Parts: sequence; C-alpha cells; structure tokens
Amino acid sequence: MSPLLRTLAVLSVLELITVAVLLGNLATVHDDAVTSVLGPAHGATYLAVATTALLGRGLAGRTRAGALVPAIGGLLTLLNVRREAARG
Repeated sequence: MSPLLRTLAVLSVLELITVAVLLGNLATVHDDAVTSVLGPAHGATYLAVATTALLGRGLAGRTRAGALVPAIGGLLTLLNVRREAARG
C-alpha cells in the first residue's frame, strides 16, 4: 500500500470513529463536553480526508468524490482505498 493510501486509510478510520461517537452521544446522553471536544476533531479529520483525497496524485475519481460526502465520507473513502490498494 502506498503512503498516500495508508494516510487516507488512517484518516478515514479516525473520521469514522469521531462521527460514530458523536452520533452515539447524540442518541444517548448528549453530553456537551463530548460534543465540544469531538465536534472540532471530526471537522478537522473530515477536512484532512477531503484535502488529502483531492490533492493526492493517482487516486480514482470515486475515491475523491467519496471523501467529500458528509457523515459517511470516511467509510466510503476507506472502502475505496482498499479497492485501490487491491488493484495495484
């Protein structure tokens, strides 16, 4: 796996974790401390995934487009990165 694909995979997992915790928090106790810490962290990881995907060389259009989808962009990017790594 190339360094670009590895970086996108790690960032995508981080984005997926932050959005899952935020949604879990929203569905359960809705603690403001969790929201105030993870909200900006999720925003930063979303922007990092989108920027890396848009500026990375040799990525498929599907990977670039998937990175821009809010809420599920991390999951889509992770799936597309695995496809690209398997492809070669």
